[in-house]
Amino acid sequence: MEKISLKKKNGQIVPCIAEIPDNPAVAAIIVHGFTSSKESPTVRMLLRRLPAAGIGAAAIDLPAHGTEEAREEELRIEACKDSIAAAEEWIISRYPDADICYFGSSFGAYVICLYISTRQHKGRRAFFRSAAVNMPSLFIKQNPTEAERKLMEELEEKGFIQQSFDLGNPVIVTKAFVEDLRDNNLFDRFAPEKYGRHAIAMAHGTEDATIDPAEARRFSEKYKIPVTFFEGEGHSLSNDPATPEKVGTLAADWFLAQI
Repeated sequence: MEKISLKKKNGQIVPCIAEIPDNPAVAAIIVHGFTSSKESPTVRMLLRRLPAAGIGAAAIDLPAHGTEEAREEELRIEACKDSIAAAEEWIISRYPDADICYFGSSFGAYVICLYISTRQHKGRRAFFRSAAVNMPSLFIKQNPTEAERKLMEELEEKGFIQQSFDLGNPVIVTKAFVEDLRDNNLFDRFAPEKYGRHAIAMAHGTEDATIDPAEARRFSEKYKIPVTFFEGEGHSLSNDPATPEKVGTLAADWFLAQI
């Protein structure tokens, strides 16, 4: 496994770990979920599972996440896209003949959707696990609870909050990031066809309490994206110890079948 420090155009560092077979035909950029990191169990599984199938795998830390340099960068949507772009540029420079694809978990899927909808990119295939298709609604509430109202008051007063949604290590969320979310409703902004045909698939748990399965189904139906629902699984898709490997196999098969 190779550890790389990718430098963005603004000088910020994107910590990355990669496992790349010799002369890969396909290389995947792996983007973790909110409050997670490139060290997550899902990422570690993919860094093993994808190379075993002949697929290169490179996982990054998003801004404000992980324990390395990315932790110090402010969490903004454009900054997240910049991090994905840095990983893509690195793969292109090292493996110019490899077909690039994307694997996104939850928030990672959300930012990949925005990335492929708004920027030039080389990849044309993606697989989304527990995609946060309605990410803005996690912060912007029509009828907030008392706890949610107080959290937003704290954000307004201090300019930032720490949030985890009980998913992982708390992440600093600024007012600017919430405004980013307000401006990036995926149901309106998803438009990868601007850059050509894309092959996209999704996996979601039927008992996901973080991202409503009904919203995942609505998104998949609107954009004609095939989705595999795992019965009894929550947001982490790991209630059954066998499920993470099944998700890894689905992703690997999807990437290879579309060559």
